[in-house]
Amino acid sequence: MEFEVLKKNHLKRNIVIGVIAVLIISAIILNFTRAKYRVTQSIPLVNGTINYSLADLNIVALYIDGVAADELDSSKNYTLNTEQSTCTYKDGSTIQNLTLSYDSDTKTFTIAPYTAKGTKCTLYFNEYKEPTAAETIESIYLDNQNILAYDEANNLRYIGANPNNYVQFNDELWRIIGVFSEDSHGVIGQKLIKIIRSELLGSMAWDSASTNNWSTASLQTTLNGDYLNGSGSYASTGIKSDTARNMIATVTWKLGGTASYTSASNGLASHFYGYERGTTVYSGNPTTWMGKVALMYPSDYGYATSGGFTTNREACLAKELYNWDSSSFSDCKTNDWLYDSSTTQWTLTSRLGPGSVFLTNSSGSLGGAYNITPNSWGVRPSVYLKSFVSITGGTGTSANPYTLQ
Repeated sequence: MEFEVLKKNHLKRNIVIGVIAVLIISAIILNFTRAKYRVTQSIPLVNGTINYSLADLNIVALYIDGVAADELDSSKNYTLNTEQSTCTYKDGSTIQNLTLSYDSDTKTFTIAPYTAKGTKCTLYFNEYKEPTAAETIESIYLDNQNILAYDEANNLRYIGANPNNYVQFNDELWRIIGVFSEDSHGVIGQKLIKIIRSELLGSMAWDSASTNNWSTASLQTTLNGDYLNGSGSYASTGIKSDTARNMIATVTWKLGGTASYTSASNGLASHFYGYERGTTVYSGNPTTWMGKVALMYPSDYGYATSGGFTTNREACLAKELYNWDSSSFSDCKTNDWLYDSSTTQWTLTSRLGPGSVFLTNSSGSLGGAYNITPNSWGVRPSVYLKSFVSITGGTGTSANPYTLQ
């Protein structure tokens, strides 16, 4: 009888031991499976409180552009700053070899490895913003320095005979002159792109009153009146839509000029850049004008050259613009996309004489035109675009111009 009792007790003990063993083995298998397969965990982060726990993970802090926040806005796109974002174990030690990511399409945050209960994460996000047109052009320069070059004042300019700088604006083709700092347009702390109409608007007098004061010139009032508003005789050829009009920035155009420009000591593109932004003007004329639509500068024309095999860009920029019609310097004008062999074009800059304004001749030289009232020369409107305008598509060719938003 005693033997039977001992036998039963032994059997019970074996059963208990067996159950415990099964539980231990199951736990080992479960932990192994968890370690092997549960290495990531994705958590949706959309509107609503994010200061919550899900499974083993607790998001303890969220920052957007460096400012503490309670949620992500589902209507906006964000990028996760993986260098600033951190996750720690329950004991406060930092998780090593951590991989964090964020899918802006599904609004989902992913952590790997997803290892321990009590893991806490502090996440830093930046709201994604479409690059400005200026930023896009600067990035193009990094990849293609054959069509873009910086001038001495650190403005980025398109150069060459026909660079890919076409842009669809006002339902017509315009071209990007370049990216300019506040020294050129007066908008403090901003880089703006300047564009010019690809084709001539027509030929007309610079000023019907025979002055060279842009602030009162008849061409200025036309361009910033009927042309800008798409009204009167410019209903079909002027700025047609509020969308295009609202992209144009009101800036300070510089009206400085010069009397001397016919030698290498006073007539280079760099000299004109200084004259334009200087305070030397003809008798009583203003040094600046604030408005929307004007013309290219002589320096825009000069800096747009890439030069050629016989005369490179450096040599062209060391040659006075007055003598660019010289046969020995033909590379300068023929490799300048602002040059037009079929017409003479007005510039914004005046000479220090009565009724005298600089123009680019069809021969390639820069000259000063007297008697500006009876002379009608080519007009190509030029504007600066507001800083928030971005390039949204296109390749910059005339067949596939850049699109703006």
